[in-house]
Amino acid sequence: MTIKANATISTTTATTSAVKEIPLKRLKDTDSNITWTVIGLPDCPWTEKALNDLKAHKENIKFIPLTPEWQRRIIVEQNTRRLPAIFRNHAFFGGYDALESYYKASFFSDSESFI
Repeated sequence: MTIKANATISTTTATTSAVKEIPLKRLKDTDSNITWTVIGLPDCPWTEKALNDLKAHKENIKFIPLTPEWQRRIIVEQNTRRLPAIFRNHAFFGGYDALESYYKASFFSDSESFI
């Protein structure tokens, strides 16, 4: 079994050599009112990756360029210096690594069971 970049799983059965494409389903909140706020630098590669991942998953996104005031607030209120600072509905979510882990854990196929 191989996972392709376009979010499908290819499986091959022993009796046939045909490749069967199984679309992955998203195990996520279906509430479209979730807004992701990304605070970062416009030329930061991690900020770009976060924004691209959120756009690829058709999330509601708000981007705020980092200013000295936002930097102070992130450091004082969230106790972090990592960028981008990602918020999910106004609650601090984490950096790009947290977002990447969220999406890796949010997909499953029909063949998987959660028993």
